[in-house]
Amino acid sequence: MKVIASGTFDRLHEGHKHFLTSAFSLGYVYIGLTSENMIKNKPYAESIQSFETRKNNLIQCLTEEGKTNNYDYQIIEINDRYGFAIESMEADVIVVTSDTLDAAKEINDIRTELGIYPLDIIEVDLIIKDNKKISSRDLRKEETD
Repeated sequence: MKVIASGTFDRLHEGHKHFLTSAFSLGYVYIGLTSENMIKNKPYAESIQSFETRKNNLIQCLTEEGKTNNYDYQIIEINDRYGFAIESMEADVIVVTSDTLDAAKEINDIRTELGIYPLDIIEVDLIIKDNKKISSRDLRKEETD
């Protein structure tokens, strides 16, 4: 099975690892990694790691988990909320969290309008710590405070 799993993956944390582990449990993973242009309006954007840093951290993390680039996964830069998911003819599934579920539904609506089969949507639970979700935004905020 071919799986799409996208995100910013800034300051890799337990939530990211859980999300990616869930994606890899399904098959080969196309990892959509947000471009620097796409993140400029995120909270604490000035503190978000560069695209190359985030990509290298992903590769290092996945290598430590026994995953091989281009064999188990491929990292693809994305420049908008839909990335390559609308036109991908290879993917079967898109893995999301509650934060990105609406985007996946929109992707499927657009795919259907274009006459392309919809992707199965798998929603992965967010990781909760200290009664709130683990988030890169909060990690960036802590660093700036």
